[in-house]
This record gives sequence, C-alpha cells and structure tokens, in this order.
Amino acid sequence: MTFLGIFITIGSIFGAIALLSKGKEEKSIHVYSDYKILLNAVIAYKEANKEYAKSIQKLEPYIENFNSYDFSKYDLSMDGKFLTVFNLMPEEAEELINEIGGDSYINGKFTYLTLRRIHDLSEVKPIAHFSMKPEDNLTTTTHITYDLSGCVAENGEIIEKKWENKMSVFHDPGIYLIRLKVKDKNGNWSDYFEKEVKVTEESGIRAIKAYDGSFFVTYNNGKTLSYGKNDFGQLGIGTLNPIPELAYSNLYDGVTEIACGESFNIFRFYDGSVFTAGNNHHGELASGDKNALKLLTQIWGLENIKQVEAGRRFGAALDLNGDVFVWGDNTEGQLMNDDYIDSPYPIKLPGVSGIKQIACGSNFGLALRYDGTVIGWGDNSYGQLGLGFKGSISEPTMTLYKNVKKVAAGDRFSCVVTENGKVVGAGNNAFGQLGSKGKNEFLFPEEILKIRDVETLDIRDSLVLAILKTGKAFVWGNFNGPGSKPINDPFELVGIQYVKAFTNNGKKCFIVDGNYDLNVISDISGKNEKNKVYEKFYDFMDTVHSKTK
Repeated sequence: MTFLGIFITIGSIFGAIALLSKGKEEKSIHVYSDYKILLNAVIAYKEANKEYAKSIQKLEPYIENFNSYDFSKYDLSMDGKFLTVFNLMPEEAEELINEIGGDSYINGKFTYLTLRRIHDLSEVKPIAHFSMKPEDNLTTTTHITYDLSGCVAENGEIIEKKWENKMSVFHDPGIYLIRLKVKDKNGNWSDYFEKEVKVTEESGIRAIKAYDGSFFVTYNNGKTLSYGKNDFGQLGIGTLNPIPELAYSNLYDGVTEIACGESFNIFRFYDGSVFTAGNNHHGELASGDKNALKLLTQIWGLENIKQVEAGRRFGAALDLNGDVFVWGDNTEGQLMNDDYIDSPYPIKLPGVSGIKQIACGSNFGLALRYDGTVIGWGDNSYGQLGLGFKGSISEPTMTLYKNVKKVAAGDRFSCVVTENGKVVGAGNNAFGQLGSKGKNEFLFPEEILKIRDVETLDIRDSLVLAILKTGKAFVWGNFNGPGSKPINDPFELVGIQYVKAFTNNGKKCFIVDGNYDLNVISDISGKNEKNKVYEKFYDFMDTVHSKTK
C-alpha cells in the first residue's frame, strides 16, 4: 500500500471516529425536551389509531428525524399512559416529577412520567411557602400556627399539601427541619420550602395532683409522671397494673391539667381537648356508656376547655366561652337535671355563663364569675353552697360569696379566697374545716380567722391546704387518718417555704418546695417525708436511666 493509501485509510478511520462522536453528541439525552416530543407523538398516535401506543417504536411515524434521538432509556407503560425512564439520578428524577406533575411517580430505578398535553402543564410553577407564629424562642409547650398565604399556584388553587415535621407543639427539645411542598390544580408539585427550628425544654413543675390512690406530676414542658393504684385503669396507660413509683408515659404528652375523682381521672390537653380513664359506673368518663376504660379516651363534644374538675363521682369542665359542662352521678343534683339519674354525656349547665373558674366538692359545685360573685349547684345538705339555708335547690343559684378570686370545695363544705386575701367558708364544720370549733355547720359564709394574705387553696374531703402570697403553707381541718384529730385553727407547716406546686388528697398534703423536694405531710408534727423531684423533666429521666444501668 502506498503512503498516500495509508494516509487516506488512517484519515478515514479518524473521520469515522469523529462522525461516531458527533452522532453520539447529537444523541445526548435531555429528558424534559424528549418528554415533550414523545408526548406529542403519543397524542398524535392515539388520535390516528384510537388507542395508546404500547412501545416507543410505534411512535416513529409521528416523530421527525426519529433516528437522530436516543430513546434507549425510555419505554411506554403497558397502558401507554406513562413514559418510563430508566436509571435517572434521584435529584433529576425528583425535579422531573415536580416539573411535570400529574400522576408522575418514582418506583426504584424507574421514573414514570404521566403523558398529558403540553397546555395542561401549569402556566405558573407552584411555589410553597409558610411562616410560623411564633418563629423564635420555641419551647416544648409553645403552640405554633402556620400561615400558607405566601404559597403561589395557578389561579391560587392548591389541591394538596405535603408536610414533614409539621407540629402544633413539639413535645421534645431538639432541632427540627420543617418542610412543605404543594400541588396545584394541574397536579404539578412545587419544590420543598423548609425552615429549621430549635425547640428547648421549658423547665419547672406546673402542678401536682393526688386523690384516691392516684398521683401525678405535670411539668411545664408538657410531660407528666404518675404512680398509684390502677384497679379500674384510672391512670389511663392501658393496663390495670398499679404503678409503684413515679414513671413516665408518653400517653400523657401535652397534658396541662388533671382532675382526680373516686377511681377515675380527667385529663385536659394543651389543645383544649379532654380525656378520661378509670371507673365509669355513673358515667364519670362521659364516654357515652358505663364501661370502665383503662386507656385515655377523649370526651367528644368538649372543645376549647380551659379547666377540668372532678367531684367524687362526677366531672365538670369550663370552656373558653365561660360555659360549664357536667356529667356522671346526679343522685344529689350535681347535674341540675331531673331527667337523669346520671349521665354518660356532658350536659351544659343552664343559666351558668361568664364563668372564670370552677370547683367541685364531693357532690356539688361552685362557679366563679368575673365580677367576683359565685354560683352554686348540687348538694346543699349542710349549707355548703353559702346560700344562707340548707336543703335542696332546683337550679344553679347565686350564693352569698362576694369579691371572690378563687373558689374551692370539699366534702359538704366550701371555701373561697377574697380579693384581699381572706378566706371565707360555709357548710360542714364537724372537723374544724371552717377554722373554728363549737359549731358543726355554717349556713352563711363566715371568715376564717388567724390567716391572711392567702393566694390560693386546695381542698379535699375535710382537709384544707392554703398557700400564702409569701409561699408559706397552712393547714386546718382533718387529715382523715388513724388517730388524727381536727385542726380547728389554721396551722403553719414548719419548714415549708417557696411553694412551687402542691396538692391535697384529704389524707396527706404534698408540697414541692423551692429546693424541688417533695414534702409528704400526714400530720402537723413536722416529721415530714421528703422525696427528691427535679426542676427539669429530663433530669428525672436521666436519673431513672442511671438506675436501670
């Protein structure tokens, strides 16, 4: 072969390589533009053949310069309604899904793109956006609202939203990434819009509550600990097993208030919903029947509740509108409705409105109005309603209490705290619960002497626990234990200062002091039992975990 022949041959080889390279470059894949070409071909095929094409090859007559495209990574679904793309990068596949929308989806290494007319695609690409209130200083009890007014969609129509980590309350501290994407009327999805938020724990104990063998510690962060007997399932944790010492259950997350009755308990959550558990012989659980429940069960029909209370065998709730609802036992007029012996459903108390706070005694109730007057209902056999007489009443009645800022009720007696810090009471006084001796009952409200500057009261059975504005604690009445004697005059509990939380179960007083010691007081000897509780819930949990290691 001559030199010229060799040169031509080598040149031909390089030329062929160049042509192959050029052909390969021309056949580079651009999925979205290829999608539009194939979509038009699918529509043309269907119009001509009255059916969907089942393979790419059938579309050749409808695509100009068909062979100049590389369709090797594409196929049509068996029904001809989806373009299937193989082995796309996840980011590219997700972008295509958002761009094309409709019924498009990803399944493993296959991306399925719905085949629709070009003009069905959105004229305006949907955009997701949200704002939060509040946006900063979020804690485990912060209520968050979301505003989606910043979202963009064709004609403003958003037909679906997909959230990640959206919560009205984040019950655990940490850093959360909240994400949102929206779908418009054409089925097209936006990109994700996201915000990162930091949630901290709100420290401190909100309240403690105890009665009839149940004991609860509720933290400011929305967590609750419990222990006690559980023979009717009143702890609401799904079993009948007693809890011998303080333990945590996530079933209580979000609880802000607990009311304890006789073998049943009422739980109010931050969103204003109310749940119950335990004995239900008289309809105490407001569940619609009289079956005991061992798991927290919501009372349907009660919304926006700001306070719950429990008598011996009946319950009550106060909503944000100032209306009062009652349910359960009605043997002594606790429900103020002659049509019921008891009720497993909430009943709105007629003629009782504009209420600020409520209290339930064993078989009666008090409702404090914003003007400082008090309405009473239920049992009045000892004059405990403060009406000036004893005996039955047929409807909620205005009492003789005036200038009141706090109401409290026990077993056939009641007490109120006035605006100037005095304590006034009426009803049964057999155990000195009205702070005097020599008189078994008071029909008219009378001041309890030897105590001033009272901030609040907790009453159960025949025992009164009073907390002063200075943080000191006083008791009077009867501890209702073996050998206990009536305490006729308010008695200061020695060694108790800076009260953080307190409760009274009629037999013992429980007080969390400034050192976060839980003082258990069963008499006035000063020999109080002390147990450590913690200012922060997670400090308690760390201690529990260290014991189990």
